[in-house]
Amino acid sequence: MVAITSNKREHIFEAVNQMYTQVANAPQTEFHFPTGRRACEFVHYPDSALEGLPEESLESFAGVGYPFAADVIRDGDVVLDIGSGSGTDTLIASRLAGENGTIHGLELTRAMRSKLQATLERYQITNVEVLSGNAESIPLDDSSVDVVTSNGVLNLVPDKPRAIAEIFRVLRPGGRLQLADIALKKPVAERFRRDPELWAECVVGAVSEKNYMEMFRAAGFRDVKLVDQLDYFAGSRSDKTREVAGLFGAHSIVLQAVKPAGKELEQVVAERNSWRQRVTALLRQAAAVAAAGVAAAVCMGAPLLLSIFGAAGLAAYATHVWMFPVFVAFAAATVWGLHRETRTRQGRAPFWLGLAAAVLTSILLWLMITAVVPLPVWLIYAGLAVLLGASLWCLLLPTTPDRCLDEMIRHADRRERPLGARMTRGAALSLAAATAFYGLYKSAEMFVPAAEAGEIPCWGVNSCKGKTACATAFNAC
Repeated sequence: MVAITSNKREHIFEAVNQMYTQVANAPQTEFHFPTGRRACEFVHYPDSALEGLPEESLESFAGVGYPFAADVIRDGDVVLDIGSGSGTDTLIASRLAGENGTIHGLELTRAMRSKLQATLERYQITNVEVLSGNAESIPLDDSSVDVVTSNGVLNLVPDKPRAIAEIFRVLRPGGRLQLADIALKKPVAERFRRDPELWAECVVGAVSEKNYMEMFRAAGFRDVKLVDQLDYFAGSRSDKTREVAGLFGAHSIVLQAVKPAGKELEQVVAERNSWRQRVTALLRQAAAVAAAGVAAAVCMGAPLLLSIFGAAGLAAYATHVWMFPVFVAFAAATVWGLHRETRTRQGRAPFWLGLAAAVLTSILLWLMITAVVPLPVWLIYAGLAVLLGASLWCLLLPTTPDRCLDEMIRHADRRERPLGARMTRGAALSLAAATAFYGLYKSAEMFVPAAEAGEIPCWGVNSCKGKTACATAFNAC
């Protein structure tokens, strides 16, 4: 399950809304996914299904498969189309359900809703109702629809179990589900799932095919079957999108499922309400919140700031020589974070500024604790202030085009390396870090005055001028 904070969820919905507003208003734009009639034909919509559909609905089509391959809509059905968009699937469902049927088109994006509504009015289609909302909170009553259809939507939804539970809720006992969506063969790292910009790319929000189907079974659906699958991203005109999709095995699937009825439904409800299920759900939610907090901190660049504040604390309270290499380690972590972050932003200046500040501050601290040169402590904090400024400057820089996809490619490439090679590299880096840590410690210890072994003298920190040893750098002499 993907853990998303409520604030991050809103950002994800906003990113998706912006993307599909553009698809609605500027369908001629070249997107990273196929759109329009070309997309319909690519995902295997037959000519008979597209024949007679208004061009206004076809031009903004952005589905990922042909859900009607499941063939579950009957004459007179009440159908819910989740993510109706400009109305391609909604209008096809309207034909299949006939004049006696009713179609609810649920859509998040206002521009898409307006486009569909205008089409309905222009062609006097009366059995379709356009609804505003998203899959996590469907504005329909319990057991009110016979069929739910959706096309390329759930991969964009932050809380998939909640959305699936909503689908289960609005379906009548014995109701049917047909759905096309994106699935993965390899999981995407959690930190990419925290980036709202990437959700609109259709890959990071997806889960593995197996987990996808298990989520429907866990929600209570029966007869969950895979109807079709397709190398959907092969239709993208973006080389980078195709590369990312290939690295994670992203593809589209079409599945169908049924909501149980009678005693089987009663059993599903009873299992859901059992104390074990409630405890399990509570633990999952707690774990999700914790994971969301950690991942959100990573996404917001908190490691950079935490490294700086940690280094500042060490400078203020360091009392032993071994704290010097720890300080250097914190500064190095900050610089490494700047290096990684500036790869995805327009400009490397913050990294070079941070590197210069970290090196200079480390040298000044070494001179101070070894009493080689009397220095005022404010120089250390000035260096840390520059390091902090570099971190903040980096966060303010605009990102480079496709920076998220670039990061995903680099990450996938690292994961593709053999386990043995990764372990060897990790061991080598650990050994190098330990050697550097010890070397920094010995370099300072050799020069520390012997007044009190291992203690930092008060040279340059107060008026003692190094003549009297101090328990800390700020104690009275």
